[in-house]
Amino acid sequence: MVNPYLAGLELVKQHSGTSGQGALAKCILSLYNSNHPYSIGEVLGPLDAHYTSVVLAMVNEYARNGETEELRQAGSWVYENFPNLIELSRAMGEARSVLRRKWDEDREAERRRLYPDD
Repeated sequence: MVNPYLAGLELVKQHSGTSGQGALAKCILSLYNSNHPYSIGEVLGPLDAHYTSVVLAMVNEYARNGETEELRQAGSWVYENFPNLIELSRAMGEARSVLRRKWDEDREAERRRLYPDD
């Protein structure tokens, strides 16, 4: 039986520029490195039944075994060959950080307003 990560990697390498290729790359990248997460809806949305079964096999493999050498191999390839996905996930992460800092500042300002003597 073929490892699901390697099966996904082979599909990613075969179908350049397709929505399926991008979705599989997002799945592999998300499992490989939690700093580059993409939602499962974003991954599954454009996929047909075959690609969906590969994604679900990868997710099940990750649930059973966590990070494996095959995932590292697939993830490393995606990381090197999909710089736009890395750039996008970094931008999303930075935007989340900015928003969280704003929320923290707002909470602190509200605390100071409500409890000025603390």
